[in-house]
Amino acid sequence: MLSIKETPEWRQYEWLLSKIMHDEYYSPRTKVLNDVRQIGEYSERSRQIDILVETGAVRTIIECKHYSSPVDVKAAESFMSMMNDVQADFGIIVSSSGFTSSVPKRVREFEGRISLEHLDWQHAYKTSFAEESYGRITDICSNCFSHYEIGIEVPGILCWEHGIALSVGGKVSVASVGKCLKCSSHTVYCDSCGCISIAENEEPCCNLRDVFFEFRANET
Repeated sequence: MLSIKETPEWRQYEWLLSKIMHDEYYSPRTKVLNDVRQIGEYSERSRQIDILVETGAVRTIIECKHYSSPVDVKAAESFMSMMNDVQADFGIIVSSSGFTSSVPKRVREFEGRISLEHLDWQHAYKTSFAEESYGRITDICSNCFSHYEIGIEVPGILCWEHGIALSVGGKVSVASVGKCLKCSSHTVYCDSCGCISIAENEEPCCNLRDVFFEFRANET
């Protein structure tokens, strides 16, 4: 696996935006998935989607563009084509360097179903995750944490799903499960015992931890 410093900045930008979109849109009814592949309806080939937001049958795809210059019409038309191919209802293009003046005119063909957002790398870094723990839970993954330079490099970032409730032995217990965008490991916070552990490589903190993890894995 690449270390943090070896990870291309465009990939780190995608992680940052995935965290922002997850925190903004995730709910028990809405799934927010990062780096998804889907077979196109017309191309019949695998298409890569940076971020996919699904609420029931409504699908929104999000493209992350970390370019040194503004996104141009050619890149916008490629995104429009993919929207048709994967049958997306809505689309968002997020650019770190803005857009050329022709792009807003070109996407009018989709009658408001495509949004254009400008978010630079530094601002995305500052707003996407909490470096300090809030309560017992932090947004930084301890499984792949290594030294990183604040404001420049991105640590492993957790996308949390809170309030997962299960009835076990006649008693309702609650947990939170966070998936790391970098290493894909799962961190579980057990409300019943107040402990946090990595599901894949640490001993269970209590007999409920793996029950919550397996339940979440089966739901995905």
